[in-house]
Amino acid sequence: MASLIAQCFIWDELTFPKPRSTHSGLRWVAAVLAQLIYSIANLLYWRVFMLGFVTYVIDKRRIAFARFLVGFAVVAIGSIVASIYACLVPIRLSRWRATRDKSHLLWLLVHAVLGHLVVLNILVHFMCGVLRDPGRVPQPLPLEVSRTMCSRCQLPRPLRSHHCGVCGRCVLRMDHHCPWLNNCVGLRTHRHFYLLLVYLWIGIVYLYFAGWRDFMSHVQDVCSDGDSPTREVNDSETWTHFANCVVHRLLSALFKSTVPLLAFITGLLIWHGFLISRGETFIEYYQNKSAARILRRHRLIFRNPFDFGAISNWLRFLGIEVSSDEKVIREKLRNLPVWTYVKRTLLSVVLLLNSQPFDGDGLEFKTCEPDIDRALRDLALVDDC
Repeated sequence: MASLIAQCFIWDELTFPKPRSTHSGLRWVAAVLAQLIYSIANLLYWRVFMLGFVTYVIDKRRIAFARFLVGFAVVAIGSIVASIYACLVPIRLSRWRATRDKSHLLWLLVHAVLGHLVVLNILVHFMCGVLRDPGRVPQPLPLEVSRTMCSRCQLPRPLRSHHCGVCGRCVLRMDHHCPWLNNCVGLRTHRHFYLLLVYLWIGIVYLYFAGWRDFMSHVQDVCSDGDSPTREVNDSETWTHFANCVVHRLLSALFKSTVPLLAFITGLLIWHGFLISRGETFIEYYQNKSAARILRRHRLIFRNPFDFGAISNWLRFLGIEVSSDEKVIREKLRNLPVWTYVKRTLLSVVLLLNSQPFDGDGLEFKTCEPDIDRALRDLALVDDC
């Protein structure tokens, strides 16, 4: 943090540009002085006040800030859902009543089912991510559990457990601490975190294609309704129209903010999907990367012992793999029962009827024993080095 603060006081051409003016004489002096005052004020505001405020919030008020983020997420999602009920649903109903076309009614029912399914999944996974315990390390640990020692809390912990500096405790199979959930993404919340991202992405894309144009045209109609010069309105109607315009403008800005949010969620989905395919967490990725770099210097190959292959890793992560599937996956997926996995995915991921445990108790994890093909590939990589 000290180095970050020190870097903020470096004056360069970007933060403190040279004064430029096309005038001459006293006008040039006045213009240069005005630019100088503006640059100093801008520097003091962004590099002193704003940095100090952000540093204070992160260091001293991180819990309150995390609660604010959770509250903001709840209000934002709730506002969008409320706007759908208040604006888009009446528009679609009025179209159907005007035409009595069965296709409009059919699409209205389809949107109702799909929309409520997406909203329900977003709500459930968000609440589970916020309220569910990510995985507390039990004390004392059983003697047969492989363990390491935490350097911060000075207590034994199982493999793949890490200490969270925000929560102040060790978390089973910790991935990272999410400020938007005000909770750790660990053994029992990792799946909810990723599926929340999935359904948020689906919801934003679905909202864009299903109701973006109708909502924006509705906002324009509402805001231009009181601008007619031939219409006489009293003071109460003026204030009502003003408040209505403000609310719709805010909702419009909230709708438009989902576009950069979609890009951010897409990046998170790709990154965490990559980690899930490799059978490792965010912390383990950098640990394994460092271990692989050290072993490479000694002409050795590092293999993640918890990597069972991309398909098996995803089945384990989603909780739709059972012990009898290991033989099927080990046999090169020749007899993979596709319909069985589709049914499990539908029941556990889409309809939230999962009864399968997440990944055991988090104290012990199965390790992947390398087969002869993988060993030969590793030897070939060593020879190439």
